[in-house]
Amino acid sequence: MYALGYAEDHKTVYLLDGEDEVVEIALSTVRMVGPYHTVMAADSEVILRSKKETEEGTVIYPPIAQVKLPRDIKEPVLVLVPSAEILPYQAMIIDRSLERFPVGSYLLVNLSPMEVRGLVGSSKVVVSAESVTTIIPSSVEEDLLDVHFEYERPKGWKTFARTRWVNEKDKRSLLLAYLDPKTKRMKIRGVAVKPLTSTSE
Repeated sequence: MYALGYAEDHKTVYLLDGEDEVVEIALSTVRMVGPYHTVMAADSEVILRSKKETEEGTVIYPPIAQVKLPRDIKEPVLVLVPSAEILPYQAMIIDRSLERFPVGSYLLVNLSPMEVRGLVGSSKVVVSAESVTTIIPSSVEEDLLDVHFEYERPKGWKTFARTRWVNEKDKRSLLLAYLDPKTKRMKIRGVAVKPLTSTSE
């Protein structure tokens, strides 16, 4: 699980793990946390919850994020984005299995409502709004990769990231392209993806 940012008053979330079991999770904007086990709702929906106490003193767990788990995803990672909608978080599930996300590659998640295109080394990629794609740098012999990302506007494409990355052939990185809600500018964030363990990442 990874949080792009924190929704107000929701840095901690809860998963129901059985009839009476509740798992408390401290979200992180720096690294992935997990894995965690949960009981899915009807239609394979994963629900994250907050914790509140009623006037009568009863503890309740209202939903703050809800997303359907696609059947073909083998190693799910839940990405959370603060939202102005009914629920505090928008959620997206991606697959971190080696089949979909091999070592030496980047998984580009376009969380924005605009199309994004990019160049990593000599590998070109185009990602539609709210979609995911894998980037495998073709410049395998180079130590540094030229990186360039643009997003589509009505008047044409605009650059929002241009840099050079170390070509780390033995690692995997999650790339999140998103529209900053405060500045209204497109940004991209990289998160290292470590091998899956039974405790935390």
